[in-house]
Amino acid sequence: MKSIIKTIFSLFLGISLMSCEDVIDLNVPETEKYLVVEGTITDVAGEQVIKLSESQALLSSTTPRAITNAVVKVTDNTGKIYEFKDLKNEGKYVWTPSSSTEIMGVIGKTYTLTIEAEGESFKAVSELKRVPKIDSIVYKYEDSPNLNQTGDDKPKEGYDANFYAKDFVGVGDCYRVKVYKNGKLFSGAENIVIAYDALLNKSSVGDGLMFILPLRRAISPELYAENDKLKVELSSITEAHFDFWTQLRTELNNSGLFATPAARIPCNVNNTNPNSKKQAAGWFGTSAVTSLEVTIDKNKAVKEFND
Repeated sequence: MKSIIKTIFSLFLGISLMSCEDVIDLNVPETEKYLVVEGTITDVAGEQVIKLSESQALLSSTTPRAITNAVVKVTDNTGKIYEFKDLKNEGKYVWTPSSSTEIMGVIGKTYTLTIEAEGESFKAVSELKRVPKIDSIVYKYEDSPNLNQTGDDKPKEGYDANFYAKDFVGVGDCYRVKVYKNGKLFSGAENIVIAYDALLNKSSVGDGLMFILPLRRAISPELYAENDKLKVELSSITEAHFDFWTQLRTELNNSGLFATPAARIPCNVNNTNPNSKKQAAGWFGTSAVTSLEVTIDKNKAVKEFND
């Protein structure tokens, strides 16, 4: 959706430069509203959250309407049911564990999400896949602009970092890499980092290998300073979820005068009534998560990265 807005803006800007007196009215037709689902079940102890909202018009600047008073449940393949409650009536449905150590997500189990909302029923299914441990995070000092960096606001000197992890043997493991600097997630479109086995794209040749350099270097979208905290989080995702992130990243970066027509991003949440006009967008995911955090210390910096 953002890519469409960028494209329209680029076209509008080009026309405006040719004739500043012309007024361009954009007539964007209304489309059927979608149920937007955001939520991932993990094997991390603590609350699990699923957010429900309604899609909005293309050029709308308002906050999306929260879907409240829905019945949201997740059932695992053993028949255990987890109920999610909208505690603050804001479309944020929460499952609260009975103890600080209770974990919902278990590797190898399959989870089914059911939603009853505004007279419609929706369903999604996802298996929780395995994830390798992060072996290490290493960093070295750079006194010239990092090639990964773009923008004048980025540090001109500091520490460039790599992480090391090895894919499991067996073709088709998929992962997402998240990076935090001092507790803040790098959340731009350019920070959507996904892996198929040890590679960036689908291929059988990356099976069982150490993650390739572009993946390892992706944890440095900008340089780090002394005492910065760097956290890397590696999450397993299904192959279908990998396809979702691939298409979403493509659409978010699909801008400019020569942008291609927007394509619908895949969704695994389906209306149980195939004849209903009310459909869903977003994704219900399941992830095993491993993470590692370091504090940047000049005395622990390396001279060069290992291949």
